[in-house]
Amino acid sequence: MTQTQEIISQMFVNLAKLKLEPDVVDRMSPVVDGLIQRLRGNIDLSTEEGWNRMRIALCGMLAHGWALGMSPFNSPDVNVDGETLEVRVSKDILTPLEVLKSIRYAKKDSHGRIQKVLFEPSSETIAKEQIDKILKDIEDKHWADDS
Repeated sequence: MTQTQEIISQMFVNLAKLKLEPDVVDRMSPVVDGLIQRLRGNIDLSTEEGWNRMRIALCGMLAHGWALGMSPFNSPDVNVDGETLEVRVSKDILTPLEVLKSIRYAKKDSHGRIQKVLFEPSSETIAKEQIDKILKDIEDKHWADDS
């Protein structure tokens, strides 16, 4: 394991409380090593320009990670190409992000596994319920005396 791989593994354990699989670490390592290689000898942190270049490089890494699905919060439903984003919720299940955003309540067991999930109703369902309520009110107002 290279020094970069060790650092990545340890950072995820310390900050995200995740133990990454070796193949995931192997895919992340070239991103960090590539950044370091590009900056080596080209950045002088004793100047403001050097710090700005470092900021640009770190922001680029954040954007790259976000694109790989590592967005921490407030993820959009679609990417810039208009394609639906999918999120891995287990080793073999992909679901659209909009489905995950509609979760209202999740009941977990003592091991943290999800047992029951309640979702927000869709806008279509809400509209149908409102129409049914309006029709029921009209029916009660105008035809309630007929029975």
